Amino acid sequence: MKRFRFLLLDANVVIKLFELGLWEHVLDKCDVLLSRTVVETEVQFYFDDEGQQVIDLSDDVAARSVTIVDVELTELKQFCGRFDPTYLDALDAGEAESLAYLESSPDPCLICSSDAIVFRTLAQLARSEQGLALEEVLGKIGLGRELPQQFTRSFRERWTKQGEQERIRGIGLKQNLT
Repeated sequence: MKRFRFLLLDANVVIKLFELGLWEHVLDKCDVLLSRTVVETEVQFYFDDEGQQVIDLSDDVAARSVTIVDVELTELKQFCGRFDPTYLDALDAGEAESLAYLESSPDPCLICSSDAIVFRTLAQLARSEQGLALEEVLGKIGLGRELPQQFTRSFRERWTKQGEQERIRGIGLKQNLT
């Protein structure tokens, strides 16, 4: 089975993988990248039958099972500056950093999220093919299961289409970037 190379995960996907008990299985089958913002500020805990559980990624980072990626502040500001408030206000810091990295990375990578704004933004950037739903990732690595709607392919497709329509209508990216 082919490994996913350079799979960026959004915080909500990391948390869901912990909730499902699939985090280690995904690390075995994917080369996982996480933005520093996702690791340091967004992925903190999840809930299971026993209550709140702390997420500590330090062992995974130390073992190089997870690679942390950074985007320079000036590059991040430049990336964010391209979007109008309808998009910028919906992007959280981890999503913005992950998308900026995806766009500037010399190595092609994919991003897995369950946030509509990520898929809309990928459409704005003409990079829709680089977005995946968790359902798709798990299916491709043999761990498929039923998931809540926001983690499905149909959710990704719906919001990608919305982003494409907004791009055509001139919504999302600032006009006159020169």
